[in-house]
Amino acid sequence: MQHKLWKKAEKVSSLLALLSNPLRLLIICLLLKKELCATELLEILGTTKGNISQHLKLLYMEKLITKRKEGNRIYYSIADKNLKAIISCLSDCYCKDMKTLPIKEQK
Repeated sequence: MQHKLWKKAEKVSSLLALLSNPLRLLIICLLLKKELCATELLEILGTTKGNISQHLKLLYMEKLITKRKEGNRIYYSIADKNLKAIISCLSDCYCKDMKTLPIKEQK
């Protein structure tokens, strides 16, 4: 019983460590709204292409996001179903007074 509990705690701890980076957290918040390519994320977040790519790669390797290729663009979306619930909870607690993210939700 303790072994299973420890493994679950390690998994959650790893997820929280990934979310502790502000840029990764913003990427996830944006991807919860809509599937986006790296160029769109770059325009919204205003950082470098290398920086975005590095964080997308890490999120992809950890299976939090998925990607698909369309033409010469790669589109990213959320792969982990529990991530939306976690981010929604954090948003409710800490972002109630914030304006919405600068992106329209996908219908």
